Amino acid sequence: MDYKIREMTDNDIDQAMDLLLRLKRLNSEFDYALRVSSNNEQEIREKLKKIVNDRDNHISLVIESNKKIVGILISDIIFRIYYDPKYEARIREIYVLPEFRSKGIGKEFIDKFTDVVNDRGINMVTAEFPSLNTMAINFYKNLGFRELIKIYSKIQ
Repeated sequence: MDYKIREMTDNDIDQAMDLLLRLKRLNSEFDYALRVSSNNEQEIREKLKKIVNDRDNHISLVIESNKKIVGILISDIIFRIYYDPKYEARIREIYVLPEFRSKGIGKEFIDKFTDVVNDRGINMVTAEFPSLNTMAINFYKNLGFRELIKIYSKIQ
């Protein structure tokens, strides 16, 4: 299986949008508070474009195979004023097409991301995902991640 991991560009936005919306639909299966909004694709596209072009505050990578985007990773760079280390790279979105899973590509994706983050002087990587997503929990635990915080929600 031939693929490469690289930075996301504006030319990837449409394909990345498709994968991002697949991820969000998957997330909605874990909790009703994660229902996907309808009719806001243009707003999401504009936000994604801003993220891709704001390399000071975000890192966005793709997996490309045969000129098709088959995986995305979008992260925020967070300044932790009260803590050491001072900077954290938080993975907000990661999605790999099902046919590319269970082949070590996800681990390689995280390894490449970690290299990019380390090159920027950041040595803390965190990941955010629905708390009931056992597939994500197991994926990150197998890579040496541990639980750090919990967020509770109440919709009135």
